[in-house]
Amino acid sequence: MPAYSTVRRVVLQTEDPTERKIRFMALLTSGLPKQPRGPILVGGSAIEVYLDGMLRTGDMDVVHDMKALEKALRGWRFELGGLRAWTNEELGLAVDIVGADYTGSLDRTTTITTSYGPVRVAGVEDLILRRLASAKHWRYPADMEQAYLLAKAHYDRIDWAYVSMEAERDLTSDYLRKLRRALRKEGAPPAAGRG
Repeated sequence: MPAYSTVRRVVLQTEDPTERKIRFMALLTSGLPKQPRGPILVGGSAIEVYLDGMLRTGDMDVVHDMKALEKALRGWRFELGGLRAWTNEELGLAVDIVGADYTGSLDRTTTITTSYGPVRVAGVEDLILRRLASAKHWRYPADMEQAYLLAKAHYDRIDWAYVSMEAERDLTSDYLRKLRRALRKEGAPPAAGRG
């Protein structure tokens, strides 16, 4: 693991909150013991990365082996506050360990290459699907807006057939249809696949 002084220098070298998260995740990924799959940035923090900081989140949602993450965070002066959130006030960062198993498609994740190491981010399709499910089942209207912003920004790279198939399984096809209608109103071409 890189020394805390290195993490501090690299992270605080930029004022941009999204870039700080990316740098931290790169150092974390590079510093953790090698495993078949490194940590994956998920949730709102992953959406923040895909939207180039247009949407800001307070913490980083990370999926990885919990014991390995906790050991690394302790070594970098993070303190556990609440159930899952680890914070480091000096770095201005919070990490929420959301579990050890990634529930999306590993094949759809994106790896960002940085000077400090790789950063693996949840796939756009799976992020959209999670936001549609949250909007429908937990009634979080802001999540529908996030799904829209993400779909609009990355429309051409999305595997719409996969999204349609998974939305049927998640019982969110109706919300996917709403999303696609909104995208068409903005001039997006009709996507292949059902929904």
